[in-house]
Amino acid sequence: MTQPEVEQAVLYYQQGYTCTQSILASFAERYGLKQDLAFRIGEPFGAGTSGTNDMCGSVAGAIMVLGLQYGSARSDDEAARYYTYQRVNELIQRFKGIHGSIQCGNLLGYNLSDPQQLQTVWEKGLFMRLCPDLVRDAAQILTEMLEVATPDHSIST
Repeated sequence: MTQPEVEQAVLYYQQGYTCTQSILASFAERYGLKQDLAFRIGEPFGAGTSGTNDMCGSVAGAIMVLGLQYGSARSDDEAARYYTYQRVNELIQRFKGIHGSIQCGNLLGYNLSDPQQLQTVWEKGLFMRLCPDLVRDAAQILTEMLEVATPDHSIST
């Protein structure tokens, strides 16, 4: 069963938003985060963190949502921090289990920090051909993880 946020994330991506923007904005309403702010926060993380060939923006966006769900605004809340880290590690392992990596360059097969290779990715349409599935999978994993009960200590603010 697909969730509305999952399909919305894919739709945002197909409308031209980055993978990170698509994930974060799709889940923003749950946390009282304004959609335009979610788009602004997520923008620099697309294309493997601003084209640096780093973490897939879909994963980065999902991690941000896990922070909204489980993170604490208190610096001394070690229990929330530990639980949030556990959840992030679970997300990463599940995504890697499907795609083999969380590195954007590995997922697309090109080094996005190399301008010529980035141009090749654009010319081959790889962002539009491959990334919607990455967005969908990250959003689906995230949805499943958010359905799990949250310990009382993990939602302290």
